[in-house]
Amino acid sequence: MRILMTAMLLITLSVTANAQNNTGKRAYSWEWTVSGIFQESKAIGSENSSSIDVDSDVGFGLNMSYNLSNKLAVGFDLEFLRPKYEAVLVDDLGQEDDIVIRHNMSQFNGRIKGTFNLIDGPFTPFLEAGLGWSYFDSNIADGPPIVGCWWHPIWGYICDGYYRTYSDTLFSYGAGAGLRYQFIGGSFVKASYNVWELDGLGKASDSAFGAARLEFGWKF
Repeated sequence: MRILMTAMLLITLSVTANAQNNTGKRAYSWEWTVSGIFQESKAIGSENSSSIDVDSDVGFGLNMSYNLSNKLAVGFDLEFLRPKYEAVLVDDLGQEDDIVIRHNMSQFNGRIKGTFNLIDGPFTPFLEAGLGWSYFDSNIADGPPIVGCWWHPIWGYICDGYYRTYSDTLFSYGAGAGLRYQFIGGSFVKASYNVWELDGLGKASDSAFGAARLEFGWKF
């Protein structure tokens, strides 16, 4: 959160330094951004004391949007993270010891998002909301390797194998708020905080993930 507050302060200070001759016009233009993401840690409990603790992690994202007006934009996000986690699996009969797994998961978020800028000018607070899917791969094999063989035009007859892993895709939805400043020439910077809820985790106690985003973008 300290990084996010610092970024918002820098955006605010840049308003005074770059305000001259900058209208911040956005209507009927495309824009794209690259972003750094800090996802907060999350502890999720479920039935019979089974649980998963996901560590905080830094990832990156891409966004493409179209401005329907100076205030309203629609677009989509792609996000990539690889947080560490600890999962506790509890035997359903209570006859075996708990299984504890510590590993890194692969996380991919894809979402359609709407953004509402509160002010027409170059500096504006904004609100956003969206929905989509989040894919999680435990990177833990769910069975023996699968081996295939084929004729390669250079290496001849070769065989190779791979593992299937425990993974899942969940519907997600959420909202956020932040600040945006557009520089002369069309480049801009955004800082925001978002909360995304995962749907489909059964009886999990809490499945909302919070994340701070710092984005650098270009309008064309």
